[in-house]
Formats: sequence, C-alpha cells, structure tokens
Amino acid sequence: MSQVIMWFLFPIGLYFYFFKERPSRPAYNKIFTDFETKVQNDSTLSDTDKMQHYKEMLRKNEYKIVQTTSECIVGEKRIFSMSLFAMSAGLYLVGVVFYLLYWYYLQTPHRVTFRLHKDVSC
Repeated sequence: MSQVIMWFLFPIGLYFYFFKERPSRPAYNKIFTDFETKVQNDSTLSDTDKMQHYKEMLRKNEYKIVQTTSECIVGEKRIFSMSLFAMSAGLYLVGVVFYLLYWYYLQTPHRVTFRLHKDVSC
C-alpha cells in the first residue's frame, strides 16, 4: 500500500510545483516590492522609521537580517518546498535525504533587499 502512495507522490509533486508553486512566486515577490513602495512614498516617516518598518516586515516573515547599512537592509530565508519534497518522497525515500541535503547545504536562500531610496545600490 505504501508503494502505491509513493508512486502517486511524484506526479502530484510535479503538478503542484509547476502549476501552483512556481506561478505564485511573482505574487510572493510583489508583496515585498509593494510594501517597499508604500513605505518609500510615505512622506510622514523619517529614514529611521522606514528602516524600522523594513526590519519589522522581515522579522514577521521570518527572514534573517544579514546586512544592514544606513541606506538598505537585506534579509534571507530558505523556503522549504513541499512539492519538491513530495517528488523526492516519490523516489522511495532516498530522494528525501537528497532533497534535505540540498535544502540545507546547497539551496540559495530567498533574498529580499529594502532600500531607503530607489537610486541606492546595496
């Protein structure tokens, strides 16, 4: 019975990865860019208040703050993909070990950079 379930995990993981997870990435990134634009356009906030808002946004979304300067802040987070995990489980649990090793050691973290001004480079 468990082998039958594992046969279906790989195609189910493929479906969710290519038709659900990947198309939703731009919407996920748009949340951060919209927030940055909203904070930048708020003229009532000082630069320190803007930086506090950026830090709070990163903390609430469980990002690790890796770089902070007076002009920008950078946060990183490793995003665990359940669809890739399901595909690797469909490869008879050997794939699970490989995916977990990939996720922990090789995967590049998702990086979010907030700038106080649009012309600043970090």
